[in-house]
Amino acid sequence: MLAATVLTTGLALAVPQPARAELKAPTIAVVDVQKILQESTAAQGVQKAIEAQRETYQKEISALEEKLRTAEAELRKQQTVLSADAFAGKRRDFEKQVSDVQRTVQTRKRALDTAMTDSMNQVQKTMVDLITEVAKEQGANVVLARHQVVLVETNLDVTDVVLDRLNKKLPKVAVTIPKQ
Repeated sequence: MLAATVLTTGLALAVPQPARAELKAPTIAVVDVQKILQESTAAQGVQKAIEAQRETYQKEISALEEKLRTAEAELRKQQTVLSADAFAGKRRDFEKQVSDVQRTVQTRKRALDTAMTDSMNQVQKTMVDLITEVAKEQGANVVLARHQVVLVETNLDVTDVVLDRLNKKLPKVAVTIPKQ
C-alpha cells in the first residue's frame, strides 16, 4: 500500500501543470494622498464647516461652564446657612448639573467626530475612484502612496491630476452633524 501511495504521488507530480500567464512588468504611478486630502476644496470645506460648528459648540459649553461656576459659588455661600441634609441635596443637584454638562460635551465631540469621518469618507472614496481612473488611463498597474516612496520621477506622480479632477468632480461635501 505504501508503494502505491508513493507511486500515485510521484505521478501527480509528474503531470505537467497548466502554463501560468506571464506577469506584466509593473507600471508604477505615485500619488500623494495627504496632499490631496489637505488641498482639495472638498476637504478644506469639510474642515471649515467642522471648525465653525466646533466654535459654536465651544461658545455654548463656555456658557454652561460659567453657569456651573456661578452655581458652585452660590452653593458654597449656602453651605454655612443650610442644614446638612439640605446642603447634601443641593450638592447632589449641582453634581448632576456637572454630569449633564460633561455628557453634553462628550455627545457634541462624538457628533463632530462622526460628521468629520462621514464627510471625509466621501472625499476619500471619490479620490480612490479617481486614482483608479487615472491609473487605467496611464496604464499603471501599481499605484504607491508618496509617503512609501523615497525617490520618484515626477512623471510618475499623478497627484496633481487626481487633485484637479477631485476639485472638479467633488467641489464640496455637505457636512451633516448628527442630532444630539
